Amino acid sequence: MKSGSWYAKSYRRNLVDMHIEDHDERFLSKYDPKKYVGMLKVANIRSAMIYANSHVGHCYWPTKTGHAHSGLKGRDALGEILRLCHGEGIDAIVYYSLIYNNWAYGQHPDWRILDVDGRGSREKGGRGARYGVCCPNSPGYRKFVYDQVGELCQGYDFEGIFFDMTFWPSVCYCPSCRARYGREVGGDMPETIDWGRKQWCDFQWKREEWLSEFAAMATSAVREHKPEVAVEHQCSTVASSWQLGVTSTLAEQCDYVGGDFYGGILQQSFICKLYYNLTPNMPFEFMTSICHPGLGDHTTSKPRELIEARALLALAHGGAFLMIDAIDPIGTMDERKYRMVGDIFEETRRYENFVGGELCQDVAIYFSFDSKVDFSANGKRVSDGAWDPGLPHVEASLGAAEALRSNHIPFGVISKRNLKALANHKVIILPNVLRLGDEEAEAIGQYISSGGNVYASKFSMASKLSEILGISTIGETEEKFTYVAPTSKGMALLPEITAEYPLSVQDSQIEARASPGDEILATITLPYTDPDDPERFSSIHSDPPGVATKSPAMIAKGYGRGKIIWSAAPIEKYAIQSLKHRSIFANVIRSLAPSPFCFEADAPGCVEVVQFSKPAEMRHLVSVLNLQSEIGMPNIPVTGVILKVRVKGKPLRVISLPDEIPLPFARNGDYVSIEVPSIRTFQMLAIDYGA
Repeated sequence: MKSGSWYAKSYRRNLVDMHIEDHDERFLSKYDPKKYVGMLKVANIRSAMIYANSHVGHCYWPTKTGHAHSGLKGRDALGEILRLCHGEGIDAIVYYSLIYNNWAYGQHPDWRILDVDGRGSREKGGRGARYGVCCPNSPGYRKFVYDQVGELCQGYDFEGIFFDMTFWPSVCYCPSCRARYGREVGGDMPETIDWGRKQWCDFQWKREEWLSEFAAMATSAVREHKPEVAVEHQCSTVASSWQLGVTSTLAEQCDYVGGDFYGGILQQSFICKLYYNLTPNMPFEFMTSICHPGLGDHTTSKPRELIEARALLALAHGGAFLMIDAIDPIGTMDERKYRMVGDIFEETRRYENFVGGELCQDVAIYFSFDSKVDFSANGKRVSDGAWDPGLPHVEASLGAAEALRSNHIPFGVISKRNLKALANHKVIILPNVLRLGDEEAEAIGQYISSGGNVYASKFSMASKLSEILGISTIGETEEKFTYVAPTSKGMALLPEITAEYPLSVQDSQIEARASPGDEILATITLPYTDPDDPERFSSIHSDPPGVATKSPAMIAKGYGRGKIIWSAAPIEKYAIQSLKHRSIFANVIRSLAPSPFCFEADAPGCVEVVQFSKPAEMRHLVSVLNLQSEIGMPNIPVTGVILKVRVKGKPLRVISLPDEIPLPFARNGDYVSIEVPSIRTFQMLAIDYGA
């Protein structure tokens, strides 16, 4: 972390989108930097992200390298706002749209990203034609970006810079990409997706390498002039499809990671935990819009209770919360939104001094940046219509997260960047990891051999891990709807599931051969007929189980001092919608844990518990969040939650924060038991202990 970095204590942040065209003289005609910064003060903003340019490409400073927005009539809007922010003690972060730039796209056709059919983004029609995207491999565009960033750094004072849209909007086949591929690899760029073919995989790795190198160029352009400035690249795409080309290496070009998200509470909980283990420095940054459901709506605000819940969930994970608004085309802003955000931040700021420590993550979901693919896309030609029909690994990862959070199992989300710290976790989950590299497989094998415990599903064993552990995969069921039937050894993990009424899985399963000494916990049962056959079926609406097999659906295996349970189907994937799958998956994970978790909770599934340990202060910090239906906000208060926290030392006191009100507690072995006061949305507790 840079000495005295502004972001270390910045948890209340804001961005006002200004993607405004200039073909109408009314646009930005009423733009007033003083009123703009006045809104930031009303909203209790600590750090503000200020537009230098936008996706439209027009600049908000009198640029010498591009085109200044004509609605400003020569004013230096960026400079005015930066000075006003600093005058009010507000950190200023410059926003720069890195790959989306309509002006550059229009002025320089040779800078454009072109799809496999040679079309630029604005030539395809539809709403997507609003956006002009430029290629990171274009020498002209690279120089343009470098010069603009240099112009900003030499002309203005600011604390940070945010590079937006650092990803490939599509697979580019422009002349610059074709030439670079020819120089570095040789031959023609492949045009057919095939994850089993080396040429295609090498091509994808090149795309990821090129994107990371372009991000490094932008970061270096800042470092050259302002080494003290914090750099952030848009990292919301870390869990998006392979086509965007984003991997964990993008984090290496950031001082902290962040990104904007518009999904539900589960998405935020997952991303906060992934960001915690990915960011070079804390706090990471979680962004979302004030409008509902996202940036496509300009006037419908989210309810206050939902925004507050989102801000508190980020803070509970040690993260900063950034609220995104959008300026009116004429340059005005809705003060009502800022008063609401100001009230919310006035509440959340009371907790900021308590945040910090180490996330308690007894269980870790392993997220693979190489597995954001779908094998069913193999054989398809690369085009905008060939987006993967699904992302099996991402879906299984989210399902695992939902099962863990709703069953109050302490967990985090790790990746290849965390391989050296695998031993910090009691259990590691490999949720249908489609492409597990040899380095990863060896590290995980060593983790198990040394006493670690792993749950792995489906394609996770189609790797060197299969060879290491001695589980041989021999095929895949043709049926895409299958069942899991428990054996006598697996009945405890699958209660109420029987051979006659097995657990349904809307997926195929991997056929495997167990080794002598392995425990078969369940076997595969198939429907009477192939569900894809429309002519021959058993029941017109469903595909009931009818063909029992001896092929293992779940294997438990000892390896060294550790253990692995492998499931032929990703049962965790269905935990998002099915309470039964959620419960069974939690049973499996609990069975693998060699010792009690750092906390337990007797609470409804809508309650999430996040714990941080602060050894230097001899304190545990526990946040309890009531996260109910987003449509049903405000929440119905939850009462009677019993929280049990493992404390190694002598518990001295339990207090409710931020007011430090003492709470009664009981000591039960290594655990402190607390009845949490009524929770409408959020309750933060501190447990102080002595030696």
